[in-house]
Amino acid sequence: MGKNKKVAFVASSGGHLEEISRLKGIEGKYDSFLVTEKSDFEIKNFCADKRYYLPQMNRRQITFPPKFIWLFFRTLNILLKEKPDFIITTGALIAYPFCVVGKLLGIKVVYVESFARVNEPSMTGKLVYNMSDLFMVQWEDMLTQYPKSMLGGGIF
Repeated sequence: MGKNKKVAFVASSGGHLEEISRLKGIEGKYDSFLVTEKSDFEIKNFCADKRYYLPQMNRRQITFPPKFIWLFFRTLNILLKEKPDFIITTGALIAYPFCVVGKLLGIKVVYVESFARVNEPSMTGKLVYNMSDLFMVQWEDMLTQYPKSMLGGGIF
């Protein structure tokens, strides 16, 4: 991979965004952009040149189903516009459409299970495990939950 490869970093706001921002060394080596949620939480020095902000969603709200469908269309729009070679994500909700649509478009998907997941898999992790080209865990105990995963150690 060289500077001519493009990487989409996708993470929900908060801890997921904090984790993905720790991949600053990767972000600096490639043409990259960030997709995250609009919130008060911001990382200033990560993909500062190109960002997409999506609204936060709560799957328990009555308006969730149409918003989630809209998210798939917005995802398709972003991926067709940017044409990344790789999607790297730490989850959560906004990650799922990017993994699904990305795979359909032939984009390589790298999923990093949350540092907070020490014993139990996340919902997003369970959903994208079999579609990921590379699935990484940060704790050795999680290798039993995801046998085909790679132990990457802690991002922090």
